Amino acid sequence: MHPAPRRPLPGIVFRRLRSPSERSAARRLLVGSGVPPAAIRSAGDTVLYGLWDLATATGEELVGVATRPPDDAGSVELCGIAIRADLRRRGLGLRLVSEAADAWRAKGAARLVARLADDQQPAAALLARAGFATTTDADGQSAGTDLGSGYLAL
Repeated sequence: MHPAPRRPLPGIVFRRLRSPSERSAARRLLVGSGVPPAAIRSAGDTVLYGLWDLATATGEELVGVATRPPDDAGSVELCGIAIRADLRRRGLGLRLVSEAADAWRAKGAARLVARLADDQQPAAALLARAGFATTTDADGQSAGTDLGSGYLAL
């Protein structure tokens, strides 16, 4: 049985992470949560969004997200999401995905996709709660995959 979720934290803001120190902290959080470094990509071609705790003295971010910028077709791939281990089960992941999706749409994204390996069931459940639905590949085509992963699209 899971313990009851803790109450959401006050003082949490959503914003794009731009400074080198913010981007470095987000990368550490993502890699520490098991996101492959290749998915995070280089500083110039990754867009990072985070939930930042204004109440902490250190300003440590709670969540980091890595995406690729919209491509020519207007798609954005959610490449990684991480919630600090001590702050999970408070609705922060759902809030982050929802606010990031709104930010991407405002910048012209027509489609949001995520590719998940079979062992990423918690992430799949989170994305399903955010409204993502299973599709066969990143373009919604019926191509299938032999890589042990599936696609979710919003």
